[in-house]
Amino acid sequence: MVASIRRWAGRDGFGDTLMSATVELSAPDDRTIQFRLRKPFPHLPLALAGQMNTMPCIMPERLANTDPFQKVTEMVGSGPYRFVASEFVAGERSGYERFTGYVPRAEGSQSFTAGPKVAHFERVEWLTLSDPTTAVAALQNAEIDWLESPIADQVPLLARAAGITVEVIEPCGSIGIMRFNHLYPSFDNAAIRRALLGAISQADFMTVVGGPDRTLWHDRVGLFAPGSPLANEAGVEVLSGPRDYEKVKRDIAAAGYRGETIVMPASTVGYIAMLSPIGADQLRKAGLVVDLQLMDFATLLRRTASKAPPDKGGWNVRLGILDGVYNFNPAGNTAIRGDGKSGTPGWPSSPKLEALRDAWIRADNLVEEQQISEQIQLQLWEEVPYIPLGHWVRSTAHRREIVDLPWGFPAFYGVRRI
Repeated sequence: MVASIRRWAGRDGFGDTLMSATVELSAPDDRTIQFRLRKPFPHLPLALAGQMNTMPCIMPERLANTDPFQKVTEMVGSGPYRFVASEFVAGERSGYERFTGYVPRAEGSQSFTAGPKVAHFERVEWLTLSDPTTAVAALQNAEIDWLESPIADQVPLLARAAGITVEVIEPCGSIGIMRFNHLYPSFDNAAIRRALLGAISQADFMTVVGGPDRTLWHDRVGLFAPGSPLANEAGVEVLSGPRDYEKVKRDIAAAGYRGETIVMPASTVGYIAMLSPIGADQLRKAGLVVDLQLMDFATLLRRTASKAPPDKGGWNVRLGILDGVYNFNPAGNTAIRGDGKSGTPGWPSSPKLEALRDAWIRADNLVEEQQISEQIQLQLWEEVPYIPLGHWVRSTAHRREIVDLPWGFPAFYGVRRI
């Protein structure tokens, strides 16, 4: 268990902060994990609960002792389904079979990942269908049973289709972001980044990814997901009201922009592909010269991880997404890290944001957390490590005979066919 927690902490910002406050991590017996801290850490249980795609999964020690950034190639577990390694094709298909040796809890009811995990299917196949039209047709023709996240303009079509149910089952939602590279001009200049707040219309972005149904998206969004305990409107007026692009042009010129080309890499599929043209258009209206470069998603990840100059394989600005509980607290949101190295690519340096994040981690009650979170959001508008583009929740679509889908991310225990 100790090795697994250390491996997780090596690639999770919240976990790394926890380990920096830990003098000793040990397992006195098979049922006990013991942290000995050098200072109070009120959010220790929250850190161990995991933040989105990184969580302290307990694995065999021989696997946990590998490099945290090395892919684990052996799937070991005791859940209701077993991974079929021979059928796995990266980016295309994953296969699972019911594990006959698994016995679910006899009592209780399923609640997210808690409770009895009952497997009602002999096999589950997870397919990647990159073309949205193909995916919708497959669902309509009953070639697949469940389409995780249809794009917004397909939702009304699917809602009217016979034999299909469309619903929202993920409570956390996503916040789109415009992320700046702080290493190179023009976005190494905070005054230019601040001026661009006047160019961004969150409603334009949300209409594209969330569709016409206003119940599925919000504008006037800052750091935190609407409805979450830390959500607030501190300073959000910078993104409200009519957009004055002529004023933004004057402001960025006064800040030092002289017509340099802004390189914006973007993927050709998914939500980033939908957000990026809107972002490029708004920046061009603000007077920036934008080079929107389209590429596959794997290339985009490599490109945005590069610290090379923008004209030598690097980048200036990109559109991205912060999913789920990343948007619930400042410890899980790596995009506001201000130490120049620990956050998502962009590499901002902000001692003030780091100090406020540390203050939030030390807070031991919700009122204090909320007060600090407002200060962090105000600092976001001052230093602009990124610009929030609005919040939306995604619909899912499935054949009507598929029922008991879990609330949250897709999981296949408990799901059944009637």
